[in-house]
Order: sequence, then C-alpha cells, then structure tokens
Amino acid sequence: MVQAGAMEVAEPPVLPGKSPVNVYEYHALAKEKLTPMVYGYYASGADDQQTLQDNEDGFKRLRFRPRVLIDVTAQDLTTVILGSNCAFPLVLAPTAMQRMAHPEGELATARAAAKAGLTMTLSSWSTTSLEDVANEAP
Repeated sequence: MVQAGAMEVAEPPVLPGKSPVNVYEYHALAKEKLTPMVYGYYASGADDQQTLQDNEDGFKRLRFRPRVLIDVTAQDLTTVILGSNCAFPLVLAPTAMQRMAHPEGELATARAAAKAGLTMTLSSWSTTSLEDVANEAP
C-alpha cells in the first residue's frame, strides 16, 4: 500500500519493461520517479479527500461494453467541444503545478494535446502562463 495523504492506494507490481495500464500502476511508477513531497501532492486530494474518493468510486462503476464481430473499419470519433474540433471526445482536465513533475509542465501537455487533436484546459494553479501555453500549441 502507498500512503497518499489520508488515503492508502493499492500498489500492484509493475512488470519490468511494460507500460502501466491502470491507475494503480501509474501510482507505482509516479512514486518511483517523483520525490515523496511531489508524489504526495499529486496522489492526495484537498480537505478530507472526498472528491478524490468520489472520483475513484465513480471510475469503479464504469464498465466497457465490448462489441465483437462488428465492422469497425469506418469509425469516426471526431466531435466538436466548445466550438473546437476534437479527434476524440476527451478533454484534458486542469492539473495544477505540472512543473513539479516535469520541467516543461503545461507546455509539454499542450503539445501532446495538440498532437492528439484534443482539448486541454489550464489550471488556475498552472506553473505556466496562459499566453505561453496558447503560443506553444495554438
């Protein structure tokens, strides 16, 4: 178990040379790469961590409904979100203090979002100005 504020997070093993495939494996990877203070900041939630717990509970309720033996060669997942064309119906949520985890912080996230054709939102606790993020990935 990993202590993250008042929460304990299960820490399943990550197979060497394999990419993480779930939130718990990303927790384990983050704990390896970040300082304890930075990991604790990202792994915890505000106040009594109620929103963090609600989000985790909500994701546990989600289920994929696999579709088999159907033609998927002509699928189109593009959509419009807030007037912007998006390659996939996903918005990158605002994440505070990204430069604590990586020197390029929000700039790297903006480039990745633009490359993937996704919308990114910027935290009011961003470590990069709105103007710099907008210039990085217009």
